[in-house]
Amino acid sequence: MIIMGIKVENMANKTLEQYLKDLRKSCNYSQEFVASHLNITRQTYSHYETGRITPPVNSLYNLAKLYGVPVENFLELVVTYNINMDFALKPQTKELDMNDDLSFFIDFINAPENSKKFKALNRRERQFLFYFLLLDDRDQTDILSFMKVKYQNRLNEKNVSD
Repeated sequence: MIIMGIKVENMANKTLEQYLKDLRKSCNYSQEFVASHLNITRQTYSHYETGRITPPVNSLYNLAKLYGVPVENFLELVVTYNINMDFALKPQTKELDMNDDLSFFIDFINAPENSKKFKALNRRERQFLFYFLLLDDRDQTDILSFMKVKYQNRLNEKNVSD
């Protein structure tokens, strides 16, 4: 992969620590420079590269911006997936297509126990709430954390431009 005109090795079989170190070295950045970009101490950043500390989501987002790589590159190395094996191994009777998804959505928002929740919401808010409620607590927490980071970044961008 080429980042900022510099060749970086394939991410397969890499750890987050190695990926962070390789990116930093390929750009000839010091730990001090990267740490200052993240508004953290050099020692904290050093812990990211040694694996002693896992960077928070906002740091991963800022690292992705600094290196010009998709944030998914970092998330793939950090996020672990817990798959319910009973569900994964059970053959699916039919594949959900867009019409099934839409029907399920309409049935869900029109159900008496949900209609009040959705009544005052616009279309996008209804979709968001619908899918959000289908997630487990861990995924809901991740979504909320991500949204908070995005909001804080927008505020920071706005304050910089003002």
